[in-house]
Amino acid sequence: MTRPVYLDHGATSWPKAPGVTEAVVRFLDDEAGNPGRGGHRLTVAASRAIEATREDLATLLGGDPERTLLGPSATYWINAVLASRLRPGNRVVTSALEHNAVMRPLRWLERTRAIQVVVVPGDDPDGLPTADAFRSAVTEAPTALVVLSHASNVTGMVVPVPEIVAAVAPVPVVVDGAQTAGSIPVDFAKLRAAAYVCSGHKGLLGPPGTGIMLLGGSFEVGPLVRGGTGSHSESEEMPEHLPDLLEAGTPNGAGIAGLGASCRWLAGPGVVAAAEHEGRLAQRLADGLRKLPDVTLHGWRDDAPRIGIVSFTVIGADNGELADLLDRQHGIMLRAGLHCAPAAHRRIGTFPDGTLRAGIGPFNTEDDVDALVAAIRAIV
Repeated sequence: MTRPVYLDHGATSWPKAPGVTEAVVRFLDDEAGNPGRGGHRLTVAASRAIEATREDLATLLGGDPERTLLGPSATYWINAVLASRLRPGNRVVTSALEHNAVMRPLRWLERTRAIQVVVVPGDDPDGLPTADAFRSAVTEAPTALVVLSHASNVTGMVVPVPEIVAAVAPVPVVVDGAQTAGSIPVDFAKLRAAAYVCSGHKGLLGPPGTGIMLLGGSFEVGPLVRGGTGSHSESEEMPEHLPDLLEAGTPNGAGIAGLGASCRWLAGPGVVAAAEHEGRLAQRLADGLRKLPDVTLHGWRDDAPRIGIVSFTVIGADNGELADLLDRQHGIMLRAGLHCAPAAHRRIGTFPDGTLRAGIGPFNTEDDVDALVAAIRAIV
């Protein structure tokens, strides 16, 4: 049987990093106590596994272990920040490239708290925002928060976050790093953002159901969920210290243990090597696709910093039907549609049909991207 070609890393990674499955099984077999809830050996083992992952993440992403939070998803942490920081009537500035993990909670707060949502459209057809555009947006009126993606999950283009952070200071900037953590080098300290949230299951190559938030030293966030933590059980109020303030309930210990294993693997070959590999394959794929008749690349610039995502359409072809043909007849898996980012598709002119999106990961090969080009050629 022909090896399946998985090109949907923008949604989630597969396969996971070496050692992840073993770490999950080991946790469930040997460490699956409830961390912080008692002092017996399984509880202690669970606590050690989770804290080790916290340290690994902080090292990999340039954060402070004491302000590195673990939860179920990047979406969870985005909601926690927005719900905690935005008050009725506040103004928030974001970009036209945002995922619904940002836009849906913002629109809900717009409706329920009357916050003002200002969308920076970007200065080019691809919607890539500039520091000057954000500077202009925050100087028009008092602004409580800036929220933006580190890279577009539709076009793959990397947003100039450090320049934007400097341009809008002292307005705090919250960065959605779901597409960049593990895919390009990230140093939270150098970004100088107030917070950075990311998924554990995408570029970090860990299990689903894991999400991370890194907090800057002076940026505080209140809890989205309240409940048991194992500490200060005598009080019916949430503990005031991190991580307990923001990590209510029993954590996904098995997923977090697996995430720690993937972080240690990434620290070996290095995120830099993964980024270079994915970048080379993305360029090879783009070069191959644009030689084909009726194929259009969207949001692609050869000279722009980017992650390993290539979005394209074929004139006269339905994206969903084409993706189905690629899967059933050629064993190639990628994503068709709007990719949960309708604002980005409106900006680049592909709404409502969306695009076909190939997301490249560290285990893909030249043969994989060449197979996609050959399959599109055959279908067209």
